[in-house]
This record gives sequence, structure tokens and C-alpha cells, in this order.
Amino acid sequence: MKKRYVLAALAAMVVLAGCGGKASTDNTDTQNTQDAQDDSAAASMDDDELSELDPEFSQDLESNEEIDAVDDTEETALDPITPSDYLVKNASDYVTIGDYSDVEVTKYTYEITDDMVQEEIQEELESYSEEESTNAPSEDGNIVYMNLTATVDGEAGDEEETFIILGQEEYGAEFDEKLTGVSAGDQLDFSVTYGDDTWQEDWQGKTVDFKVEVTDVTKSNTPEYNDDYVKNNTDYDTKADYEAAVKENLQQSYDEQSTYDAEEELITACVAKTEFTGEYPDALFESCKEEVLSGYTMFMEDGEEVSDVLEMFGVSESDIEEEAKNLVNRRLFIAAYVQANNVEVTEEEYVDYVKEYAAYYGETAADFEALYKRETIVNALYESKVTGLLMEQAKVTEVPYTADTYGDEESDDAENIDDMEMVEEGEEGIGE
Repeated sequence: MKKRYVLAALAAMVVLAGCGGKASTDNTDTQNTQDAQDDSAAASMDDDELSELDPEFSQDLESNEEIDAVDDTEETALDPITPSDYLVKNASDYVTIGDYSDVEVTKYTYEITDDMVQEEIQEELESYSEEESTNAPSEDGNIVYMNLTATVDGEAGDEEETFIILGQEEYGAEFDEKLTGVSAGDQLDFSVTYGDDTWQEDWQGKTVDFKVEVTDVTKSNTPEYNDDYVKNNTDYDTKADYEAAVKENLQQSYDEQSTYDAEEELITACVAKTEFTGEYPDALFESCKEEVLSGYTMFMEDGEEVSDVLEMFGVSESDIEEEAKNLVNRRLFIAAYVQANNVEVTEEEYVDYVKEYAAYYGETAADFEALYKRETIVNALYESKVTGLLMEQAKVTEVPYTADTYGDEESDDAENIDDMEMVEEGEEGIGE
């Protein structure tokens, strides 16, 4: 079983929550972690383009230790389970399975360059950096801590303790310029006019008045990358051996992500080719909606409601219902395909999966199961098997990754989502 993809499917089913991808555990000391969801690069792209498209599965070179597993003697046996009981019953009443033999899928190929390896190592070096205050005026690369008040249209916001890294232009190049050459204790009043493309929506197309009190200026002391660093912080003796391991792990990560992306594209395309009656149990919609909402609860702080988080993300109730309907359609499709093709997930497969990932995350199997719910885990396992069967039929085209092809693919994905047949909620269930 493809563990990375099963777990990824599990994460997708709970939308934002999930448990992430399992790290590679080969004999290198690098491991895959999820960092920021962007994209990766291909051989045909130049190094500047590559650096702008880091994948979410960037390497963590600090260690390759798994979380300590729970002692087997403390493990509580899982209750008996028949996985098929957690699928939608009589799914063919709601879905007409189509012919998926002609589904076309693009699978990107990637070449890991030496610059990508060095960039990965540099990120790791920076994780070992230590900050120290500097008495010198701030310069590029320094971290400037401040109390900041922004006034827009004559209305002053709350004073905020924040910081910027000079050169990253988080608040724009002009803002960085104003904070260059300052020291702790300096107080500044200045204005910056922003265009419509600034990430701060309240500042778009407006002049913002800033009041700044600099509280500290620090610099980062990054370790020197040499053989001594490699010997002291990795399982390797030389830079050459270490870089070879980093390159191998990066290639594996990009290849795995490419496979996952292709499989996700395949499922989306198959759902789009499937006919839905528009009716199914209300309980299915409610359970899917609960899963969607659970993805946002992870961002809740003490005293907050899920509605506060939804407002922070700009997500409306109709957005939640649409996400739930997408999950409903996906779950119906998987159940119908499973039942039509006699796809089976055994109790042994289910228990082995739960125990393996519970041990990896240092939890008991019972706790892991309670956290992610049987229904979600079972559907993830079935989806993994269905995806494998569909991929055997699909027309897969391998394409070297470029920025242009990524843009085209994004447009195609949007059209697929728009074309996907959706269902609307009705009194007796959900109808078209």
C-alpha cells in the first residue's frame, strides 16, 4: 500500500486538518516535512524560477528520527471493524459509474539541480542560526523588532508588536527602506502609498500612515557550511556525501509529490465524468460538512469559535457547504466504484494502517482512530485502492515541469472544478 498517498488522502478528506505526509525513513538523515504549499521546478526552468516554486515537501535536514512509538504493552486493542460498513450503502442508487479508460493525466517530471541542493542546505543552516542584538544601524538581512501602528483613512489600528526581515519586503520595498539604518529606541513616522496588488487588503490603493518604535535590531549568525558542520550535524563525514543524500531525497520527494498530484488530478477528472442523481442520505452531507469544519478548528485559539476562524480566512457558510458537497460527490464516487468492482479493504489492512501511523506519531492506535474517525480512515484506504486501479487504465503523459505548464494546469483544474456536477440541499436530502 502506498502509505504516503493514503495518508495524503486522509488529510484531503478532512480538508485542512489531516496528519500530513509520512516522512521518508531511508538511511539518509534527511526527512520530508510539509512547509509551505507552493510548487516545484523542472530542468527547463532557470534557477530563479526554481527558487520561487519550492514544494510543500521541503527537506528537514536536522534529523531523521521518528517520533518514539508508544510501548506495545500499553496498546489497547481496536474494536472489531468491517471496513465496508463505513461506505455509503447502495451507492449505485445515487451514482452512475462511467467509462474512465480514456481519462488523461499529466505527470510532471523534475530534475534536481545543484542550486536546489544548495538552497535546501542553506535553509537548514539558517535553522541553526542564532540571533543576537546589534548596535550597528540596521541593514539588509537584519531583523527589526518594533511596535507598529498603521492608520488608514484616518482610522488608527491597534498597536502591534511585530518584526520584519529587511530585504523580504513584507510590507513593501519602501517600508523596508524606511527601516534601514535604524537602531533600538528609534521612533519613526512615515507614510507609504500601496498599489492594488499589496497582500494587505485594507491597504490596497491607499496611503498608510505608520508610527513605529524600534525595540530591537538583531542579526543571525549562520554556521559555516563545511566538513566540520556536516560531521557534527549529520550522519555524513563529507560535504560531497551529504549533498548526494540531499539530492537523492529531494528527487524522491519531488517524484512522490508528482505521483500524488497526478492521482489527485485523476480522481477529480473521474468525478467530473460521473453522473450523480442529486440525492443521497442527509447524514452523508452532515458528516462531510463536519469533516470540512474540522479542518478549520485546528486554527482556533482559546476563547474562539469556529466562526471566528472562518471569518479570518474569509470563508462563508456557502463556501463550507460547497466544500462539503465536493467531498460528498467524491465519497459517493469511491463507494460506487468499490461496490461495482468488488474492491476490498480487509480488517487486517485497516488495523495495520492505524497501528503503523499511530506508532509513527507517538500515539496509541485508539487515540489515532478517535482523532481521525473510522469513516474518514476507511474512505481514505478505499480511495487509495481505487486510485491505483484507475491509474492502471489512465492515459498518463509525463511532462517536464515548467512555469508555463503549471499555469496551464491550474486553469484546467479550475475548469474541472467548475464543470463538476454539484448537488444542492433539499428537504428530502440533497437535490440538483
